[in-house]
Amino acid sequence: MENIIHSFLHTKKLENLSLSTLKAYRADLSRFAIYCKEHDFQMESGITHYLKHLEKTTKYRPNTKSRKLVTIKLFYNYLLDNKISHHFPLPQVKIRKEKRLPKTLTSSEVKKLFSTVSIIPKSKPKIRDQIRDFAILNILISLGLRICEIRNLNVHDYNIKDGQLIIFGKNRKERILFLTNIQDKAMMKKYLATRLHYSPLPDETALFLNKYGQRLSIYGIENIYYKYRDAANINPKSTPHHLRHSFATELLNNGANIRDIQELLGHASITTTEIYVEVSSTRKRKVLSEFGIKKY
Repeated sequence: MENIIHSFLHTKKLENLSLSTLKAYRADLSRFAIYCKEHDFQMESGITHYLKHLEKTTKYRPNTKSRKLVTIKLFYNYLLDNKISHHFPLPQVKIRKEKRLPKTLTSSEVKKLFSTVSIIPKSKPKIRDQIRDFAILNILISLGLRICEIRNLNVHDYNIKDGQLIIFGKNRKERILFLTNIQDKAMMKKYLATRLHYSPLPDETALFLNKYGQRLSIYGIENIYYKYRDAANINPKSTPHHLRHSFATELLNNGANIRDIQELLGHASITTTEIYVEVSSTRKRKVLSEFGIKKY
């Protein structure tokens, strides 16, 4: 079973999934393998019993159980697609959904992060990377992009004249966003001039490149964030996605319409966007409680 799990994980790695997703798959399948070994189940029967176990156990939170369920179903499909196993019916498993509020960075943390990115290094390669990194993090916080969206950006997706960016979101759904701030446009212009220093191949279309002149991976973007996050000494558990949440929450706090925020984020359903209303309300309640006039 271990070899099959290893092959599955290798296949998923080729799909350029995020490092956190791959870690979750590995952890989920390791736990599944241990379960099968403890109960002396073969792989096929183990899948059936493990799914029933997930439904009943109180060991995991609902969101963790849902993630494990998805992992096992992906693994099951991999077995069928590669003819490692014959088709067998999976049990119907119902897991209660847990609603969790998006986590954001504070204004102070955002300032600390960008102050750290702004520090100019001494060597030319590091200056080149610093310009690229600033541009990436700036777009993440200014437009609320997913890291897969920024990875997929090509040079021709950006219009240097008006700051227009063509974004391809989930399921290749297209949306158009704009860098409206003069400084943001200047930063992108500076990066585009610097991009040539990565010596891209003539047919390389990626907007953001790694040191080999190739498209920057999702892991690369994550690591850029983690590097500056740690240097800035801000929330050590934060991820690049916190910038997306911060973008949406700040728009709402400043009076933006929920429908407009939905369009900007590329959410298919308004329900997904509405969760930011709760984040904003929580903050407003806290401000009123802490700073409102004390009458009693």
